[in-house]
Amino acid sequence: MADRTVSNLFLLCLFCFSLLLLSGCANRTGAGSAGPGGAPKTEVIVDSVGMDDVQIYIYTEGRTVPSNSVEIRARVSGYLEELFFKPGAIVREGDHLALIEQATYQVALDAAKAELSNARAQASLAEANLERQRVLLERGAGTTEDYQTQRATYDVALAGIERANAAIRNAELNLQYTDMRAPITGKTTKNLVDIGNFVSPTGSQAVLLSITQMDPMYVEFNLSDRQYSDLKDRIGFRDAFYRATDSPAVERPTDGNSELPLALAGMPVDISLMTGMNVFNFDFNIPGRTVTLVDNQINFATARVTLRAEIQNPLLRTNDAEDYLIYPGQVCRVRIPYEKVENAILIREEAILTDLDTKYVLVVANRRIHQPQDEHGNPLLDENGKEIPPYEIGIVQRRDVELGRLLDTQMRIVLRGLRPGETYIVHGVQRVRVGSEVQPTTLEDYNARLAAEAEPPR
Repeated sequence: MADRTVSNLFLLCLFCFSLLLLSGCANRTGAGSAGPGGAPKTEVIVDSVGMDDVQIYIYTEGRTVPSNSVEIRARVSGYLEELFFKPGAIVREGDHLALIEQATYQVALDAAKAELSNARAQASLAEANLERQRVLLERGAGTTEDYQTQRATYDVALAGIERANAAIRNAELNLQYTDMRAPITGKTTKNLVDIGNFVSPTGSQAVLLSITQMDPMYVEFNLSDRQYSDLKDRIGFRDAFYRATDSPAVERPTDGNSELPLALAGMPVDISLMTGMNVFNFDFNIPGRTVTLVDNQINFATARVTLRAEIQNPLLRTNDAEDYLIYPGQVCRVRIPYEKVENAILIREEAILTDLDTKYVLVVANRRIHQPQDEHGNPLLDENGKEIPPYEIGIVQRRDVELGRLLDTQMRIVLRGLRPGETYIVHGVQRVRVGSEVQPTTLEDYNARLAAEAEPPR
């Protein structure tokens, strides 16, 4: 008998402790609150169906490529005497890069100038002899054959002057090629040949370095054939095609000198670099650039066409350094304006549920209780014994929806099924069922309450 009493007492204590634990968990999670009738209501986080004008974009991956890249090659042979750049530094157009020994080419230039002096002297002598033969021919003391021979000698002397001038120009060019300068402004690579080595226009040591032009920079990206066709349709190419097929053939210029730009040329795009720890954080902070090139065919294997956009990449300076922000070969995100939708109905993406192949949303519909009663039909009384006045309750309803595009703000366009201003459940759908009564609260109010509960007591 005593053992049974102790056992019953233990079970009663365990039951009371369980009730207290469940009550504490409910209060902590905010899952239940009593309504006017005393029945607990599940708390859910809700939002209102919005309506706004939105811009729809096409998103794709891109890669930065340099607008120009030049290999600096030796154009004459000789020993490399000096390097005037730091590896990896930024050089301007016309800056000194390297110097090949000049003594041999200076001697060649001097010899060419001496040859010119000799050729001029020969021409002067030949001219005097020609004049003498002309006088003798006029007096009858000379023959026509002697005059023509001297005339040919004079012409050969004049050709010798031209040959000497050409040799001087060639020697001057060779001497100029020993002083290697930057043909473009850009960033250098490391030097591929060290000072003291023999360089020549051919061979393994012909390339001394490379320069990459960093501004402007190109971004190359791909569009699917369907996206490319849709974009052209939006600027009237489909209609133009039908008009062309219905009209007589018209001869069109094919010499490439048309003043009209190609389709999509000039179309604005926005670029976002993948920077920071989160590579999916796209801010599209390089806006307003335009497409400058569209490839001439669609890749059959990938069904995609390549486009190129030009972006500015100015040289940036800090207190003690300078460099470019964008480098060739960087992966980036490209955003292309596709369509602007006016008065679009918008909801949060996380609120959308799936039932097989049907998308739906749980909404909270207000229902007014005019005469609050208990299960026996008696009027409900408050703690003071007075009848509870009419009030509204939130009832969960299901709405099947037809969805449009997902925006980069993680808002989804709703084509059918919801009206602006309606209240829908964002979080807490797992704890409710259709037809149940809920306690709706906004995300702002919920976060404010959690912050207040987290504050230590003063």
